[in-house]
Amino acid sequence: LQALRTRPYCRDGLIRCIIAPLEDLLNVSSLESEVFSEIELCFDEVKEFTPKPADLSLVASISPSYLTKIQEEFHKDRIIQAKFVLSQNIGYNGTYVGLGSEGVSLRVDGNIFKVFDLVHDRRMLPSEESLRFLNASYIDSDTPIITRKY
Repeated sequence: LQALRTRPYCRDGLIRCIIAPLEDLLNVSSLESEVFSEIELCFDEVKEFTPKPADLSLVASISPSYLTKIQEEFHKDRIIQAKFVLSQNIGYNGTYVGLGSEGVSLRVDGNIFKVFDLVHDRRMLPSEESLRFLNASYIDSDTPIITRKY
């Protein structure tokens, strides 16, 4: 409010109608005694706080395959559904490779398939041109699925 008073557009009407009522409402001296004094009481504890370094050796020792298994378990329903959709379209359900915000990737022999289970607007799918750049293509199905060599 003090900074607002120093602005060139601050006129009597602004002071009378907005600034003065807010200053009365906020009562700066009460704020100092009730709020800032409490903060100062806690500040000494904060000043003495020393964080303990985290031991990340356990995290570093986790193998990527174990993380894949955790992800697979966490997203089991999506993966089962994607395998079902792939099986309905090509006759094989595939081996889980990974997943993302748009779909589940599954491997069948030397090919990878991405089942777009979370894309509901086909305009958000990769274009045919971008798929050609990746040597990939759509397979003919109701659910969008792309394939390319693994």
